[in-house]
Amino acid sequence: MLTNELKTKITDILEEECSKDKTSGFFYSEIYTDYNDELSSKSILEICQAKNPHESFDEKIMEMYEDYEFNLKIELLDKILKNENIANAINSKETTENEIQDFIYDHHYIKLPYEHYLNQDIYVNIILNTGDLNSDFTINQPFASWDGKDDKIIDNDAAILWLSRQQGYKKSELTNAIRNQKFGKSRFLASLYQEIANCTSHMNCLTFMIQMSLKQWLELYDAIEKEKKLNDRYFPRRSKGRGFMIIDKLTTCGLYSPWQGAGGCLEIALEKDVKIPFRYVESIYPDGGRGYSIYEIFGICHSAWSPNGIKEIHAMKKAA
Repeated sequence: MLTNELKTKITDILEEECSKDKTSGFFYSEIYTDYNDELSSKSILEICQAKNPHESFDEKIMEMYEDYEFNLKIELLDKILKNENIANAINSKETTENEIQDFIYDHHYIKLPYEHYLNQDIYVNIILNTGDLNSDFTINQPFASWDGKDDKIIDNDAAILWLSRQQGYKKSELTNAIRNQKFGKSRFLASLYQEIANCTSHMNCLTFMIQMSLKQWLELYDAIEKEKKLNDRYFPRRSKGRGFMIIDKLTTCGLYSPWQGAGGCLEIALEKDVKIPFRYVESIYPDGGRGYSIYEIFGICHSAWSPNGIKEIHAMKKAA
């Protein structure tokens, strides 16, 4: 059995060898990283596609440092066992190695570098569904005659119409821009026309390309999940979720088809920040999480994803 004298001696060694958590009073040994240590793209995607991304992230980090953590614990135990007083106590059977080990584990832990990896940048495609999911996103190219006839109006569920209204334009102005190339002085309408005209597929989602930290992604994920039970992806306009995010007007956005590996030119010129209700968010996976990646399709570098694209995240106040 450990005497108070032995406990004090072990604690003194912990004081010398370890740091101390001022809140909990526990001692800890910290694992440090190189500045360029990163989770792989595959690991990031597995975390973001998991049923519980938080747990998946924790498991990934623990797996990465499992051997390192074990070795640190063994090294600390060896230092304590080599202390003359403690070694004599074990030899005289006053205590046992197991008792000492249990005391250490009850008062000490290994601090893993979670924060380092939470700050890692990831490249996310925020895909919207304003009701256009029900048409396989084909209504974002109006007047294209996919069904063999020249449609007369833009569908009310089209994401391009929703975005135009967000930017302050009427349906008639959007129709005039697409049908007659009448843009006035609007950079937005001109760029949207070019985006639609350059689409090389018929299933195109309105997509915002944003560079964010994994920590911010988890915050966004939690806010969306909080109201998930209130939202219906097939009838998003009827959904009762009220959370939203604000996207900066300088964010890269355009039409993108992850299923066909195609899209527009990803150059819609926003004139105002965009308020996106979470009920209109179809997915927030890192690039490649829904099929063909934008990186693969367009051969662009990561600078195309806008840093600081998300200005605000407002979770619904009451959980679903």
